[in-house]
Amino acid sequence: MVDSLDSIRKQIGDLASDDGEFYVACAETDECPAPLTGRRFPTEEAANEATALAREYRATLRESDPDLPEHRLAVYEKSGGPLTMVSTRERAAGQRENGLPRTSRSVMVSGEGEREWLRMDNAPLVHVRRDGEPLPDDAIERQLDSKL
Repeated sequence: MVDSLDSIRKQIGDLASDDGEFYVACAETDECPAPLTGRRFPTEEAANEATALAREYRATLRESDPDLPEHRLAVYEKSGGPLTMVSTRERAAGQRENGLPRTSRSVMVSGEGEREWLRMDNAPLVHVRRDGEPLPDDAIERQLDSKL
């Protein structure tokens, strides 16, 4: 088994490049599990091949550790930069049930691409990440319960 894992890691390493524009991560958590951690790939095809190898690698590991977390791996293209979020809140007429004043909130999320934008007016806004890390479920649940 160790030889098989080493062989797969080497194959993934051979596909990777230092300046690749593609990476493989979990579709739900954006985590890059072993053996993909820190790897970038020059083409989408190379990233797809690495995805198949990583699935094989993790299936082999799961033979000795059935509790190894499963990840739904997907290929992503590295974006040029982080998204920008701008939020404004204005006071509106009346009060909410909890006694606080009613407000109107607009949020605009944008990126470098011409189609990378989203604007929401008076829609619930829930933060799911902080400092690049996913927030725990209870923190998201508190945001949803607060009805902000």
